[in-house]
Amino acid sequence: MKTNKIITWGLVAALGLGMTSCGDFLNIEPKHFVSEDNFWNEKTDIDQMVTGVYTSLQNDGIIERCIMWGETRSDNVAGGLKYDGRINIYRVLKENLLSNNAYTTWINFYSVINKCNTIIEMAPVVSERDPVYTASDVRATQAEMACIRDLCYFYLVRAFKDVPYYTHAIRDESQAVSIAPTSGDSIVRCLITDLEGHVNNALKAYPKDKSSLYNSNRNRITQNAIYALLADLCLWDNQYQKTVNYAQKVIDAKVAEYREDYAQGISLSTGAPVLYQYSNSYYTGESYPLYPCFDAGNTFGNDFNAIFGGNQNSFESLFELAYTYDGSDANYLSNNAAGALYGNHLQKDGNDGKGFLAAVEALVNDVPQKSYRLFDHDKDCRFYTSMNADDEYTKGYIAKFVASSKTVSTVSGKQTPYIASYSARIYNNRNWIFYRLTDVMLMQAEALVEMGGDNLNSAGTDENGNPITVIDQNLMKAFSLVWSVNRRSIMSNSNTTDSPQALNVSNYQTKSMLRELVMKERRRELLFEGKRWFDIIRRCHREGNTAYARANVPSKISSGSSSTLFINYESLYWPYNRDEVRNNNLLNQKPFYGSDDDDDSYSKTN
Repeated sequence: MKTNKIITWGLVAALGLGMTSCGDFLNIEPKHFVSEDNFWNEKTDIDQMVTGVYTSLQNDGIIERCIMWGETRSDNVAGGLKYDGRINIYRVLKENLLSNNAYTTWINFYSVINKCNTIIEMAPVVSERDPVYTASDVRATQAEMACIRDLCYFYLVRAFKDVPYYTHAIRDESQAVSIAPTSGDSIVRCLITDLEGHVNNALKAYPKDKSSLYNSNRNRITQNAIYALLADLCLWDNQYQKTVNYAQKVIDAKVAEYREDYAQGISLSTGAPVLYQYSNSYYTGESYPLYPCFDAGNTFGNDFNAIFGGNQNSFESLFELAYTYDGSDANYLSNNAAGALYGNHLQKDGNDGKGFLAAVEALVNDVPQKSYRLFDHDKDCRFYTSMNADDEYTKGYIAKFVASSKTVSTVSGKQTPYIASYSARIYNNRNWIFYRLTDVMLMQAEALVEMGGDNLNSAGTDENGNPITVIDQNLMKAFSLVWSVNRRSIMSNSNTTDSPQALNVSNYQTKSMLRELVMKERRRELLFEGKRWFDIIRRCHREGNTAYARANVPSKISSGSSSTLFINYESLYWPYNRDEVRNNNLLNQKPFYGSDDDDDSYSKTN
């Protein structure tokens, strides 16, 4: 008699996912079981499962950790409204990490990983059964799923460093075994090799969607998204030339898209990008198509509204998850994770719609107090659009992934010459952005700086032996990339070099100066997008010490100081979850965190 084998999505037993019995194990995932005898027979089965992967990626447990792992320990984020009643968040913000903190669990990521592994394995089987699903379709599906799987692994490596790594499907409980953690550095190199083998099979573009809310070329994996992830992985692994090359593929594709879609006389009032190009008497950089912060009127915030507001899925987007919930259709998902952590800024449930997280006070008062620790002047539009500050500029609630629009206009008699107004969302339906163009541009700039010499200009001689000034092309291009990202955010109705607030190359003549400029610009541009803590770790990873973290983060923690925080490299990563260590006999807690297993009073739900 033939026995039906039951597929349970995301079965990852004994990987340390908090299972204490078979009963608990089988209750981890929703009870949607599919028999192998009546499934995996036609292309529509693959399409359905691919859709399920994206739905799983939208899970609140994933997005919460994108924020908690990528932002909360950084110098961007502090406690928001009533955060002290959420013990897990409170302790993270105080750098009091314990192994039974709810945010140390990784089950949602491994669930997505296992779904991707299953589709990658089953796609060739379906192709044999359904001739409509061709060999090229199989390769494209495998590339798409490999990218999502590898993105999940990259999050795990950046959060925990060494984690269990597997690329085979686990489709029933009998296949589940304990897996020891693999070195994070080794995993990253495996991910690079894996994606390099898949990227040429990925779709360059999908047919353009008619829907204004969903765009396959932004909301699904394309070749551009894979190149963006490859650039990120190679930057982490100090493979700088590869970072430059993969980032350039993204930039070139976006320039081509701009020329095709936007270069035919579209006015600024439509919110179209324009070209930014740095040049001086001895250097002319590339042109980069970016949204200007100004519009056709005398207001600003156009770049924010194009990328984060309106219908989202902007020209600059490379990969973002679409949330289209309007309060009426139960089939659509809400971004409740961003709603809880960042808020929706509407009066709701007596908490004024604010999130549990907020901007650190030093960010909020940076411009009003003219501290200029991060923002260089009061005309940087990102100061006004990234957060909503109170009248005293002591508290700032996060606007990204929250506000549907921001408008910045001139004002008199205030602490700043500009004031921002915003439109809040009734529902938590702001997309989550994984990669966008300026992120990749700044990855390339960071790699170019590391490839450059010690000085932007150096003395040399020409072919006749005459003294000349030699320009370091790597450092110069890095500056031009940063200049373009920065220039589009200056509130001046021009995109030329003539703004007095534009970055001046004479102020960045050494490698060390440009290195700090890139880090500063990444922080300004990507505030609250789940990038800053990973940028800090990458810098420490490159330098082999925790000096950069110790210099930047402790000031936000009143009970900590540079002498007690981040005392070693291991302290930059999260502890393994207590239950995962208990249930996977090959997973040992990191020595830095010791044993806190006796703290059973610690809440896992708040």
